[in-house]
Amino acid sequence: MENKRTVFFDVNGVKVACIPNSSEMVFFGIMALAGSNYETPDIAGISHFAEHMFFKGTTSRNWRQINQEFAKMGAYFNAYTSNTEVFYHTTCPKENLHLATHLMTDLIFNSTFPEDELEKERTVIIEEKKMYEDDPDSVFETCIDDEMFVWEKGHSTIGTFETIENISKQDIMQYLRTRYSVNNILLVCCGNINPDSLKSELQKNFDELVEQNHPYLSDIPRHQVGSEFWSDKVLDNPFGFDLIVERENIQQSKIKMLVQDLSLFDPNRTTATILWNAIGGGSYSLLYSRIREELGLCYGVGTYNQKLAYPDHILLSVYGSLAPENVDLFREESEAIFKDVINNGISEDLFECAKTTSLAKVLRATETSVGRGNFLATRYLFGKEDGVEEIINSYKAVTRKDCNDIAARILDVQYNWAVMNPKVQK
Repeated sequence: MENKRTVFFDVNGVKVACIPNSSEMVFFGIMALAGSNYETPDIAGISHFAEHMFFKGTTSRNWRQINQEFAKMGAYFNAYTSNTEVFYHTTCPKENLHLATHLMTDLIFNSTFPEDELEKERTVIIEEKKMYEDDPDSVFETCIDDEMFVWEKGHSTIGTFETIENISKQDIMQYLRTRYSVNNILLVCCGNINPDSLKSELQKNFDELVEQNHPYLSDIPRHQVGSEFWSDKVLDNPFGFDLIVERENIQQSKIKMLVQDLSLFDPNRTTATILWNAIGGGSYSLLYSRIREELGLCYGVGTYNQKLAYPDHILLSVYGSLAPENVDLFREESEAIFKDVINNGISEDLFECAKTTSLAKVLRATETSVGRGNFLATRYLFGKEDGVEEIINSYKAVTRKDCNDIAARILDVQYNWAVMNPKVQK
């Protein structure tokens, strides 16, 4: 019988999660408990800057050789930086896994951060920031982050133009020494692979690092995420919104409602996910039915969440884009829906739609090696070690009564609204 459970083991103190599936494509990633939540104002954006630099050269490879080796093994590779983690990952055919693990560990543990490459990448990151500032959605998100959340949680992962200009190689090396350690790194591998073979392969790579007395393999304590969340900078105004911003050259207003969702470790986490999907998870949902179909106010409306300070601070947002004159009506109709759910719960039909859709989202997200690896990696980094089958069973166990029982807990709260309006030319 095929073993479908994730196998966990350590390699020289570094935690490894070997996630089985039947795919001949293998996903391998190295995740660090780092990111913007662990930065200080003078080095804002350094986690993202370092992420770029890991692909620019090691003690044995330059950037061109790195790119060619990934291509020759048929691999896709990428990375991302968030508030709470940085993830470097690649996907390749199963027979090339040994090449992928060797190259990825070389990138993370033997990067040299060449000065000339650092200066070129500084320009690239500045252009990336300009790209975000040209995008109204990105600007809106940045305004919300800056004004509604404490600096540690809300500042942009890319940093400011000033910090990007001033981050040095020495800054990056010092930051990595204090963030990347055996207690703050997770290795993830997903595919049709043998855990013992994977462990043996990784052991070879890490034995070389131990011989080099590599600084990342030090015993730095595991990082902790603080409890502060909302900022005291949130603006109150007579229109009932917490934050209003203006933007030139846009035709629609963008509106968001933000609340704190349940923690990853809350026993009602799955129940809350189904309830939120009933409220705004698709065309069957309450928000879509009322605001899009019945009133015709928006092209798109719904809910989503983001890991503002995972695992305890998950931000839940209601969103929409619409004519400025309809903003107040959007808010009123949304809050009326919340209050109705608090008082009357959700119907059986709506519950079945939301539950089935929630299950389908998990199945779609975990269908491939890359999907399954990405889906589980962050959970594993923060100590939630359930597998896909256990997650699916947790969804199956939720009842309509469960959703209605927690409705008041997650909906009877302070609603934090933000809106971006087109700037009126005087």
